[in-house]
Amino acid sequence: MPKIVDHEARRRQVAEIAATLIAQRGIEGTKVRDIAALAGCSTSIVSHYFHSKHELLLSSYRLRMERTSSRIDEATMAGVPLQDILSAVLPLDEERMDSWRIWLAFWGLATTDESFLAEQRQRSREAVDLFHRAIISSGAVTEGDRSLLIAQALLSAAAGIATQAVYDPDRWSPDRQREILAQHIAGLLPPG
Repeated sequence: MPKIVDHEARRRQVAEIAATLIAQRGIEGTKVRDIAALAGCSTSIVSHYFHSKHELLLSSYRLRMERTSSRIDEATMAGVPLQDILSAVLPLDEERMDSWRIWLAFWGLATTDESFLAEQRQRSREAVDLFHRAIISSGAVTEGDRSLLIAQALLSAAAGIATQAVYDPDRWSPDRQREILAQHIAGLLPPG
């Protein structure tokens, strides 16, 4: 009897392995043969799921973005305080630190590759929308131009905090990251 393979699960597994390697080695250090070896398959199997390394890299990036988006959406729907919702994007644990390493690697690609630039532009807009929904759901401000501006400012602050935490984790502990984000939130939102 032939082995039944869940192709979507296998594709996600390969993309996750690629994401892990990108976080550890960077994009240039991530090789398809290494991904295949860790997945327990041949490079031709990886090529079956991804027609190019470019496609595999984009899938890895999207996988991590989706995970973060889900974490923020779930916290928003659960009515978690705004500070905790927005902190979900920060590199407060190893998984999220890896996600930021991956995102930073892709930011570099976006400066020279049009398809990565388009992807980054789209994902940045989605992130603003996520933050905007969280801010509105929290009841901190009403929807309008100001709420969108606040969402953009808080996303920029979170990205800056996260970037510093990746580059200098000793000085940017999880508590420090949360504290600085709280300062940005307090400076942008009316007392509540």
